[in-house]
Amino acid sequence: MLFGMFDGCCAYCGEELGQRWHADHVKAVLRRHELYRDGSPGYKTRLVGADRPENHAIDNFMPACAPCNLSKATYTLEQWRDVLAGYVGALDRNAPTYRMAKKHGLIVETDIRVEFHFEKLAREAA
Repeated sequence: MLFGMFDGCCAYCGEELGQRWHADHVKAVLRRHELYRDGSPGYKTRLVGADRPENHAIDNFMPACAPCNLSKATYTLEQWRDVLAGYVGALDRNAPTYRMAKKHGLIVETDIRVEFHFEKLAREAA
């Protein structure tokens, strides 16, 4: 049911989900973990609880590709939209190959608002 919500595509970027897709909580469930040792080298973690467990409901899930879900993390959609928009500035500051490609006209920056795949579909259906 969830996988097919957007014809097997990520709710956020629109790419095909493939086999390693995630069920994203649109409104985050914040899981709390603790570190422990069991005698083996290093530490392990275990889940000890969750904040906002009410958000763990089927109507709060979206199918997401792994990169989108990991990037979104616990952000709200509006926070994540701002983070994504900030990637262009980070690339310009930190990636010489990006600046070189931009200098030679291979990249054209825009200030368009990030629109997620599910939003585009809703707009087109209206």
